[in-house]
Amino acid sequence: MGIAAHDGADRADQLLGVTERLTILIHEEIEALKKGRLDASTQEWSEKEKLAHAYRVEMSEIRRDPSRLEGASAEQRTTLQAAVVKFQTALEIHAEALSAMKDVTEGLVQSISKEVAATRAAPAGYGAAGKVSSSPMSGQGVAVNTRA
Repeated sequence: MGIAAHDGADRADQLLGVTERLTILIHEEIEALKKGRLDASTQEWSEKEKLAHAYRVEMSEIRRDPSRLEGASAEQRTTLQAAVVKFQTALEIHAEALSAMKDVTEGLVQSISKEVAATRAAPAGYGAAGKVSSSPMSGQGVAVNTRA
């Protein structure tokens, strides 16, 4: 669903409001990422999703039909363009922060899994020739003759 506007000036004003609010929400998310406190239950996820959808729809409609902004003043257009640039910059920073968080998380998971694998590895067992085998035991049963 896009923006319901009366004319190009109204559309520009509403799109400016959406863009500015999205920029604020993205900056808040960046700060939460930096602090390691990004939690879906505490953020404005629903609002951000709705605004992002409206922004995407409206921008694609304007690209398809630039006359949708007819009636917007030169000042409105300039202000909107500056807000879009600021928003796009915030999105780039946000993507970098998410990528860094992903790298850190993946590194932690790999380290933990390596540690778990090393801890669970069984000691070397004896092979068929009576020599210590370099491969870890598989954890299969061992037969013991108690009469010997």
